[in-house]
Amino acid sequence: MLRKLLVISLLFLMSCSGVANDQKEEKRRSENTTFEIITLQNKNGSRVDITNYGARIAAWYVKDKMDSLRNIVLGFSTLQQYQKAGAPYYGAIIGRYANRLQNFELDGNKINLTSDEYILHGGKSGCHDKFWKLENVTSNKVKLGYEFKDNEGGFPGNLKVSVEYKLTDENELVINYFATTDKKTVLNLSNHAFFNLKGAGNGSVLDLQLMVNADRFTPLKKGGLPTGEIRAVDYSVFDFRSLKSVREVIESRNEQINLANGLDHNFIKKNNDIPFITAIDPQSGIKMEMKTTLPAAQIYTANFLSGKDRSDDGKAFKARESICFEAQFYPNSPHHSNFPSVVLEVGEEYKHSTIYKVSTL
Repeated sequence: MLRKLLVISLLFLMSCSGVANDQKEEKRRSENTTFEIITLQNKNGSRVDITNYGARIAAWYVKDKMDSLRNIVLGFSTLQQYQKAGAPYYGAIIGRYANRLQNFELDGNKINLTSDEYILHGGKSGCHDKFWKLENVTSNKVKLGYEFKDNEGGFPGNLKVSVEYKLTDENELVINYFATTDKKTVLNLSNHAFFNLKGAGNGSVLDLQLMVNADRFTPLKKGGLPTGEIRAVDYSVFDFRSLKSVREVIESRNEQINLANGLDHNFIKKNNDIPFITAIDPQSGIKMEMKTTLPAAQIYTANFLSGKDRSDDGKAFKARESICFEAQFYPNSPHHSNFPSVVLEVGEEYKHSTIYKVSTL
């Protein structure tokens, strides 16, 4: 097993009465922590780097059609790069609630998460900005855990979360999620890897060929929240039931695409008999298939990456030069009774899996 340990000393300054709450929280998080990268390997030469900061996928090296290794995940090798990045979610586990969520009621109690319109990916106290505990490490598997306190980020319940990454000899990256709570709560965990099957920083994903096993999606209103409608993809740019290029969708004049400045939409899985999402890069010959036990996935074409964030070798991470396949429950579900429930009861276990499988044409 290759295990790289990067230890970053973090200074903690005692807070004073005039310091804002979010600054106090930042200092609390920074106390007595180290940044680690664990490398998983399989017999085929593929390897995955996982960091305990945000339980992130930092890199995933796979072979292309020429048998050369390419890193297909946008990420970094140091804590400073992640904390200074313009986009905070590179490769991270996101939650407690992935996607958008407004203040809501649970059993008649008002849950106040924010004074803004909604929080995104768990807000300031999200999974992405935590140092997770390494619970188990082998040559091809790592399990990480974090315990949220009751009312942390505004959510009810002391919540114990574990995430396991496993790299198989079939070139599958398996992500297993587990969680329990001591108080009724809501939960929606996902992973926010930015993929580029050409290689991180190697150009546009507009030529990516995409197929999605979904005949329905949830349209957006201005600002990115779902309208509550569940809409058929028939006769629209959102019909990916056969392979078509991302470019065809992005360059359409569809109102939904304009609202999101690209793809940033929740697709509803039709069945489990075939992969939920299939993506093929014609240049590299790399094919990715995604399966999940979760009911939906957000497909996001990195519409707002600015190019200021750069890889270790200096390549800019630009808009529409990566794509995310975020397996999830629907966004803002507590506000829409026609969406699947995201409630986690005391005594229940949240248990879901997502698998990304890579092969070559």
